[in-house]
Amino acid sequence: MDLYDEFLKSALKHEGSRSALNENIKQLGIPDLYVYDSRYTKLWLVAEIATRKKGYFLSAELRSQTNLSDKSVERFIKFLTQKGFFKSSFGEDKRVKIYFPSKVYTKHIMATWPVRVLQIESMLDLGDSKLKKIKQYLKTSKNYS
Repeated sequence: MDLYDEFLKSALKHEGSRSALNENIKQLGIPDLYVYDSRYTKLWLVAEIATRKKGYFLSAELRSQTNLSDKSVERFIKFLTQKGFFKSSFGEDKRVKIYFPSKVYTKHIMATWPVRVLQIESMLDLGDSKLKKIKQYLKTSKNYS
């Protein structure tokens, strides 16, 4: 099998890994859009990174990381707080809301770990050597074959 074809199969496995969330999504009542649209996936990740780093996130942090409209980001944050994933409070500046994670959020994050395992496995299947060769091929190839 051609190395690029192997990479495509690995990429497909990587993308399909989110299907491991199906049951958890139903239990937590998360709309598919917030799980399968990569722009919202990025917002989940930005929120998680911020809360791990400093214990909370600001809506401005999420708005600056996507091409979604501010209204869509605010709707996403509202969903997160209504579902109990985050609790909101005001910072020192009373005009700025800060969002703290809850135990429900922690449960959701841990429910994504099987997806992370599948994503890692898809990369490990190729191995470091093949990934480097594929990267070089993608950088230098002048033909699609």
